[in-house]
Amino acid sequence: MKMNEIFENLIKIEPKVVSIETLFNNEDTLKNTKYDPDYQRNYVWDDDKATYFIESILLGTEIPPIIYFRNGEKIEIIDGRQRYQTILRFIQNGFKLKKSGLHKLNGIGITSKSFKDLGEHRDVFWDTKLRIIEFSFHTKSSSSDEMEDIVKKEIFKRYNSGITPLKPTEIDKAIYFDDDLNSFIQRKLIADKVLFGEIASLFYFEKSSIEVLLKKIRQLLVQHKIPIKYYAVKKDIVISKYYEMLSAKIDEENIDEVFSKFLEKINILKQIKSEFSKNNFFFNRLVSECAFWALSIVEEEGFSFKNIKSDFFSEFAHFINDKKAFFEMDRSSFFKELQNRYAVTADFFNNKLGISFENYLQTSIEFKNQNRKKAVEKSFEKTETSFDDLRINKPEPSSITIVDICRQMERQRFLIRPPYQRAEVINKSKSSAIIESILLGIKLPPIFVYKREDGVSEVLDGQQRLLSILGFLKKEYLDENHNKQKSVKHGYSLSLKNGILNSLDGHNLEKLEPELVKKIYNFDLWIIEINHRYNKDFEPIDLFLRLNSKPYPIKENTFEMWNSYINKDIIENIKSILKEHKDWFYFRKNNSRMENENIYTALAFLQYELNNANEDLLHPQSLEYYKVGDKINFRIRSKTEITKTLELTSNKDQFLKACQDLNNNFISKVKSIVIDNGSAGIDGFNKNIESILNVSSGKRTQQSFYALWYFLSKVDSDLIKSNRLEIRDDLKSLYLLMSSTKSKESFETKVAEFWKRYGEFKWKNCFQNIIL
Repeated sequence: MKMNEIFENLIKIEPKVVSIETLFNNEDTLKNTKYDPDYQRNYVWDDDKATYFIESILLGTEIPPIIYFRNGEKIEIIDGRQRYQTILRFIQNGFKLKKSGLHKLNGIGITSKSFKDLGEHRDVFWDTKLRIIEFSFHTKSSSSDEMEDIVKKEIFKRYNSGITPLKPTEIDKAIYFDDDLNSFIQRKLIADKVLFGEIASLFYFEKSSIEVLLKKIRQLLVQHKIPIKYYAVKKDIVISKYYEMLSAKIDEENIDEVFSKFLEKINILKQIKSEFSKNNFFFNRLVSECAFWALSIVEEEGFSFKNIKSDFFSEFAHFINDKKAFFEMDRSSFFKELQNRYAVTADFFNNKLGISFENYLQTSIEFKNQNRKKAVEKSFEKTETSFDDLRINKPEPSSITIVDICRQMERQRFLIRPPYQRAEVINKSKSSAIIESILLGIKLPPIFVYKREDGVSEVLDGQQRLLSILGFLKKEYLDENHNKQKSVKHGYSLSLKNGILNSLDGHNLEKLEPELVKKIYNFDLWIIEINHRYNKDFEPIDLFLRLNSKPYPIKENTFEMWNSYINKDIIENIKSILKEHKDWFYFRKNNSRMENENIYTALAFLQYELNNANEDLLHPQSLEYYKVGDKINFRIRSKTEITKTLELTSNKDQFLKACQDLNNNFISKVKSIVIDNGSAGIDGFNKNIESILNVSSGKRTQQSFYALWYFLSKVDSDLIKSNRLEIRDDLKSLYLLMSSTKSKESFETKVAEFWKRYGEFKWKNCFQNIIL
């Protein structure tokens, strides 16, 4: 039976609302609930994320629905494991609420408390209602175990592949929407395209959005206030904290002064860049960041820029050019590299201007005291609003159809894109999946709206779903300025080649049968309204951020996603191989995000491609290496190709063979190389493999695994035993060459020499030609 027939004829979908107590205070229910089926990813939330989620429950924030599959008394959680397990852990006193995870309720005495210590707040927690969407077959006789497994995986994929988490800049847009300084600078940049372009050019943002530029400016304005030793560890967290302090001190009178001083340093930065260009010297955004930081300190120390001599910029350009190794983009965000380049910049300014940068590089007593003072102020601020005032008062959700929404928009009572919302996401595959879900009768997550004092309902969460539907139906919507707008996907055709309703692939509104169009128009959407009248202290932006906070979302083209729906034999095969070698042949020791399975799958894919390639091909087309600076980098061109290969059922047997070849050939070779005579200890394996990979501080990289597979792909297994130590040393040399090489050609020559020395006989002539 086809999947669309199963969903249309055999599946029952039932929405329910139950209390946390009903779900979690009943031993039989807990015993019959399986929250960690094989196709689910691991539990990945840390205590900070878990605390933030518990706080959302206490605040009355609507929790996204938990998706169940019921078979008699047995319940399996298809989507919502992280939420379910967090509630279960909390109720079982598995963690205490962390201060850093409490954004609104720091002042009500629940910090560092476990569930048993919550006091009166326990009742609020128990009484909180959770929304459930329950799938089941109409009758037991209408299903088989295989059919049930396919249906569950399809539902899991459908609810998880539609998630498009907010980007950091989109979160910032909401956070700083009401910030006076941020808004002032934003207006200036929008009004002055030349200035916008100059700043973008200085910091090398080729495709700069206004939000990207504003994020960088907020950093530049306060970075000199934070010792580099501290900034190198905390970065965004401490920048936002100190920008908040700066913004709080500014009023309308001195906002111009702050911006003028910023522009003065930007103009000096332009002169500096000009000197670099004049001499054809190396220059990148790291130079700009360090120079701006140093200029801010010069200003902070009371030194006038007018006293800087004319040859200063030229000397700085020559100095940085001589030290350009400190300003390479590779590993530029790592602690050591970041600290070193700021120290180098400080040396120049200290020598030329006699200004001490010690307190700006190290953590000073003054900085620590300021941090403590800020923490106390923050704690005091939290107590000003009571718990009852912070809780959201909301009615039970109602239903609304697309027809109703269109009618409200025409009356200017429904605002889909309030100004703090992100831009529309252009992803026709995800939008098509939403239309397909509607046609299959699969319930969509609720739409959250805030009914303002003026009676207009603005969408807090669900914008992308609504725009996907309106775009397909070719309906316009009103923007924040009450102007009619079209979705960027206006009139799009469905992309359902690999969908359940694949017969509708390529269909737009005009091609769709009238009864299906009617089904979309009349589809019931859950809508949850928070009314200003009953929530005077409600902050729409805070709820927007909570609803869109998706900690560690499942990414496409990763094992977390493949695990949910790819052929079970392939998935189990990869897991089995990893289990055999996980103590030494791993990418990450902490494998909560299934990153080791990711690497194994990618390597199996390379093996699959090699098995099916022409015999004279030296490496699969999906694997590429390229030179950046002095380094050689390896990568897989497109992880999407791995997904496409895994999804094709006709590839199953060949991919399973590739998995076995990976284990019996490649991993077996690696093991033979890293083993020491008389010892098969895991510690010895790890020590030798990390020595080969040129690993520092135990940090293995994806590209080191791709490179190792490439180097050993032509090596004769029979030659390893008698040449183990020599091969080990030669591999070390190749990895060292990857980190510092004159040209790609010289690297290729060394690899060919390695293959000629240890390669299989059939490749000898190929290697000789490369060397020549």
